[in-house]
Amino acid sequence: MLIRLFPKIEVSTQKPVLWFHCASVGEFNTAKPILLELKKHFFILLTYFSPRAKAFLLKQKEFYDALHPLPLDLPFSVGRFLKQVRPVALLIMERELWYFLIKKVKVKKILLNAYAKGSVLEKMLSKEFDLIVCRTEEDKKRFESFGAKSTACGNLKFVLEREEKDVEINLPKGKTIVVGSIHPSELEFIKAFYTKMSERFKDLNLVLVPRHLSKVDFFMKELADFKPCLRSSSRTDCRVVVVDTLGELFYLYKHGDLCMVGGSFSKGIGGHNLLEPVCHRKLTVFGPYTQKVKDLEGFVLSKGLGFKVKSVQEAVEVATRVISGQVSFPADFDLAGYAKQIKDCYMFWIKRCLQIGG
Repeated sequence: MLIRLFPKIEVSTQKPVLWFHCASVGEFNTAKPILLELKKHFFILLTYFSPRAKAFLLKQKEFYDALHPLPLDLPFSVGRFLKQVRPVALLIMERELWYFLIKKVKVKKILLNAYAKGSVLEKMLSKEFDLIVCRTEEDKKRFESFGAKSTACGNLKFVLEREEKDVEINLPKGKTIVVGSIHPSELEFIKAFYTKMSERFKDLNLVLVPRHLSKVDFFMKELADFKPCLRSSSRTDCRVVVVDTLGELFYLYKHGDLCMVGGSFSKGIGGHNLLEPVCHRKLTVFGPYTQKVKDLEGFVLSKGLGFKVKSVQEAVEVATRVISGQVSFPADFDLAGYAKQIKDCYMFWIKRCLQIGG
């Protein structure tokens, strides 16, 4: 907390400093393709809000030049940080709308991958940005109704560029279901689903990735009847594996004969990134609560890349069809081409706003 109240950082560079802020790991992963492009022109100072993100971000140094937690949203803390780093611009991902941060920073400000909710704070602060690059035309129109300068390029989550690496997991022989970003409130759904699926498929593995590592012990206790083991144990005889390592979910999806995305199987969460399995040409199964990822849902369903299920039994029927090969990933779908259009749009508007040549 002290480092946020009294930020301290030394920046030594001949390049102009670009302050880039992400809330946590998810927003950072979404920003990676943009960060790589901007790093060619700027010294990237990356800030983050979630304390859990630090360990992961320290291993991602190819995407930035300096790392610091976000200063507390107080005039003194923000002002102290600004004097130390002297940025030429501030870029913020998604919905990190901190009042004093946005009011006190007087250089160019850009909000990326933005979506509008219509809150009082949003209406007040959106006008402070020199540019807001939105996910949808609807978001663009809403920001414009607040008096903000905005454009629409699509959802950056479609641009799933990741470094090339193999993340292996040793599992017993059989079919595998990878369930990502699961919350405690969704465990009953997953347990019932896996029980029914195990009745249909004799040798069935379940790789379960909690949304928050702090909940791993709870997951292990709740799954005790399935005799789970932790990913970090490196055991090879477990049918049910709870992943207790950070930053691996994207790569683990490739091991699934079926992939499911959490945050969508219980009320109050709104869904997580439905596209990560798609990047590995895996069909995506998700639940009925997807209010935060409606654009991703619409895309996935319209292209035949996944299924929305409303009950455990419906999930079992869909999963059975996928695992048995009755349905498969569309052979002609090109996510890379679609993603390139979105990335190019973002970079065009960012370069224009920041007056970057080339």
